[in-house]
Amino acid sequence: MEDLNKQQLVLLTLLVSFVTSIGTGIITFTMLQEAPIAVTQTINRVVERTIEKVVPETGGEPQTITTVVINEEDRVLDAISKNEKSIVRLKTTAADGSSLFMGLGLVVSADGVIVADARSYSATTAYSIQFFDGKVYPIGKVEVDTQNELVFMKVVLPQNEKYTFYTVVLGNSDTLKIGQSLVAISGKESNAASIGRVFQLTYGDDKKTVTKITSDLKVSRVNQGSPILNLSGEVVGMELSLSESDSQYIYLPVNILKSATLKALEKLPS
Repeated sequence: MEDLNKQQLVLLTLLVSFVTSIGTGIITFTMLQEAPIAVTQTINRVVERTIEKVVPETGGEPQTITTVVINEEDRVLDAISKNEKSIVRLKTTAADGSSLFMGLGLVVSADGVIVADARSYSATTAYSIQFFDGKVYPIGKVEVDTQNELVFMKVVLPQNEKYTFYTVVLGNSDTLKIGQSLVAISGKESNAASIGRVFQLTYGDDKKTVTKITSDLKVSRVNQGSPILNLSGEVVGMELSLSESDSQYIYLPVNILKSATLKALEKLPS
């Protein structure tokens, strides 16, 4: 230290301050991830953006630098936006001729294969799929996965008509953590969002594979097939028919859904 000149001491001080600030940021971020949702929401409302005044060394007017802080609300909105075009509604026709909502589904292939909760489907009923832009198409070939209570349906397009199917982004349910934020999409006629956290994770015999996701999300009972998203906008689960209590909801982990999808796509025509 005694051999360092003034300039070197200043640079050393700046380096130590920089490393310390990075460490503080990492610790703060980790603590916020584990904090109750009410705490993070309050902090996010207060810390919307940081404004700093920087005075050039050569003098002159101070420069205003605005640093935008990405808060939880921004991430929730972005996650919903990423999935809006991949969420569909399974419908049938009621006795009076009106359209009857049966459940939600997800686009899982670029050629129009939809996955939904098997409770939404009956082999004796004719169904159609309504997409994000209001387009409605009938379904053709169907593959039912009785083990996981899923149904896979292939959309039938009119002759010479083309349509762009936006496939959903599937995440990794085995990396979920207790307390992690989740967003559920529901809604009969339009999308509705619920925000909650992972309440509990059930693992298989290997203690690594998640076999059931329990959350405190409040989702309407009529919305079979409601997907849940992480804050990166990836689908990590789908609503199941079982519930342990009125305040807890159970979801099928997306890794099970991915495995079932690969098998179904092999059986459905391309």
